[in-house]
Amino acid sequence: MKTIANISVSITIAAILLNGCAPKGGAGMVGYDSNVKYGDAKAVETVTADFGSTDLQSTAEALTQSLLESRYIAKAQQPPKVRLRTVNNMTYEHIDTKAITDKIRIKLLKSGAVRFLADTANLNQVNDERELTASATAIKENKAMADSDFIITGNVRSIKKANENVQDVYYNVSLELVNPQSGEIVWADEKEIRKVTAKSSVGW
Repeated sequence: MKTIANISVSITIAAILLNGCAPKGGAGMVGYDSNVKYGDAKAVETVTADFGSTDLQSTAEALTQSLLESRYIAKAQQPPKVRLRTVNNMTYEHIDTKAITDKIRIKLLKSGAVRFLADTANLNQVNDERELTASATAIKENKAMADSDFIITGNVRSIKKANENVQDVYYNVSLELVNPQSGEIVWADEKEIRKVTAKSSVGW
């Protein structure tokens, strides 16, 4: 009888322990007790003074809206064909400028106001665009792929200053809309961002 009682107690204890180890969220929950939580992707991010998600979103929104309002886009008889070049990072820090251009491209495409041509990584200058069009004229399909109405180029610059109490960072993101045949800049705008950080007890 004692043996049966001992087995019963052992089974009860094992069941309690196993129940305590089971995920509280039930089946299908992975990493339920971790410290990872979902946040609002649109929330203002102020973790550091570096170029962050909020800066990327506000920059893409402002420059896209400005471009859509320009007469070369807004008053075009049909959506022009556009090629978006790499935005040059001329700052002191690593900035994923492709994330900026990708977001601008998505917003412009959703507007339906422009048509985008696929980018070619080694074509970075307006003259390259003209040479591509000239060399492709013999093949109709290639010409259609290469012959853009406008190209978009841009730069990201920053100025950083700090003393023992305050750090000030200024960012400038500029874009230009260029006619690749004439080389004329038909539109340009910029987004300015300034961040000021007070020094904490543990440094910047």
